[in-house]
Amino acid sequence: MTAIFDMDGTLFPGDSQLRFARRILKRHGWRRLYLLLLLPVGLLRAVRLVGTSFMKRAYLSLVWRMPKDELEAECESFVKEELLPNIYPALRERLDQHDRAGDRTVLCSASPGWWTRLMGRELNFDYTIGTPITMGDRVPLLPALAAPGNNKGLNKLARLKDLAITHADVLYTDSAADEALMGICERTVLVNPTPALRAAHPEAEVLETHDTQDCTSLSFACRCLLGL
Repeated sequence: MTAIFDMDGTLFPGDSQLRFARRILKRHGWRRLYLLLLLPVGLLRAVRLVGTSFMKRAYLSLVWRMPKDELEAECESFVKEELLPNIYPALRERLDQHDRAGDRTVLCSASPGWWTRLMGRELNFDYTIGTPITMGDRVPLLPALAAPGNNKGLNKLARLKDLAITHADVLYTDSAADEALMGICERTVLVNPTPALRAAHPEAEVLETHDTQDCTSLSFACRCLLGL
């Protein structure tokens, strides 16, 4: 049996990129200067003059010129102190059930591979796929996303195919962005779905976690981007 898990909003509440920004800006306050790049790019994205991939590259400029070993240490502590403690108990139990059954488990996320691969390691996934970021000894300005680009939509299918995975038994996701993945899975478990997503997939199992954290509001996003 093969089980595929999305990460952000599925394993834990909210977006890991926002959480990462908040952590970095709290620890390195001068990096708030990156807003001088992010804000105009965000406006261009709002009027659809740039795509999501370019937006992600601008976002990752948050850690411009950070040495590779320092970035690795930041991501290690971020995963252990920020992401793992916030995993939904119900999702952790589902993952443990698959592990006990000897199922093949895959973590497949659009979030940067910088910390997605660490989450996969900590949670004992058989395979982990995040968006791979091209970099050298230091993080470049506008880091490049390795082909075929942002790990979203059809790109998820392409990277799964590279692992000889073209079919799965179950998908755990909170997002309509995973429609392509739903197409190769026998069944889907929707985690805290919006009413629209639930209505679009009435046959899917719904898993409500009764989360009380405010991680999807505009105010939360703004606080994260300001390091507050």
